[in-house]
Amino acid sequence: MYLGAAAGMLFLPSLVKFRGPQSVFLAEAALGAMWSLLWFKYSSDGIGETLLPIKVGQKVKAEKGGKSNSSSGPTIPWKRMFLSLPIWAIVVNNFTFHYALYVLMNWLPTYFEQGLQLSLQEMGSSKMMPYLNMFIFSNIGGVIADHLIVKRVLSVTKTRKLLNTIGFMVASLALMALPLFRTSNGAVLCSSIALGFLALGRAGFAVNHMDVAPRYAGIVMGVSNTAGTLAGIIGVDLTGKLLEGAKAANLDLSSPDSWRAVFLVPGLLCLFSSFVFLIFSVGERIFD
Repeated sequence: MYLGAAAGMLFLPSLVKFRGPQSVFLAEAALGAMWSLLWFKYSSDGIGETLLPIKVGQKVKAEKGGKSNSSSGPTIPWKRMFLSLPIWAIVVNNFTFHYALYVLMNWLPTYFEQGLQLSLQEMGSSKMMPYLNMFIFSNIGGVIADHLIVKRVLSVTKTRKLLNTIGFMVASLALMALPLFRTSNGAVLCSSIALGFLALGRAGFAVNHMDVAPRYAGIVMGVSNTAGTLAGIIGVDLTGKLLEGAKAANLDLSSPDSWRAVFLVPGLLCLFSSFVFLIFSVGERIFD
């Protein structure tokens, strides 16, 4: 996902320049069609090996494609989930992660062009670095988390809290400092740190649903991703309103004052969410 975003930032500005805005949609449609062909050809219903402890009956059920002889499936503990603070810690952090991600993905190019008066074409490959950094750091976070847990350096709970706290705290500082950097290199460096450490934090909250509710991980993931999608809608719209408010106050979009609130909001959300996860998250199974 993040590698695709990096490639998009690298190639799409030039595509728009030489082929027009409609070429972006044609390119994405072609890529989607090619991906669909690959999916239909190589996807399967089988499951691979898992490190999660499962009962014999569950293994047989999985090998049969998820079908069970019982007429009704297990009762989903919706009320317990709704009242569970560890579940809410996941949801809150997913909301914050996607708020910051969607704001930067949608408005960072505008910040480069109007806030810093830079040309995306002239920036070359540097403009893809924030998104490439997400790809790199998301993998680094997974490797570090696996090492700490498998080697029993830290418990699952402490590992999740450590990586989530480091990721969101550093991202918070980078986001709030971003309007202070008025050069291309400074802005790219700061946004790369912000997005990179946000991705590192995914080794905390983004896999925690498998720790606390492996049987209902899909449900928890769906609920938290719904919060993340809402965050994208709210964040992109609110950012537009903040910039409109800045123009109404006779502030030029090239002024750092016009962008301070844009990056302050996700920065404060990261700070708040890191404390929520630090206090309420757990790494043990709480739903059987």
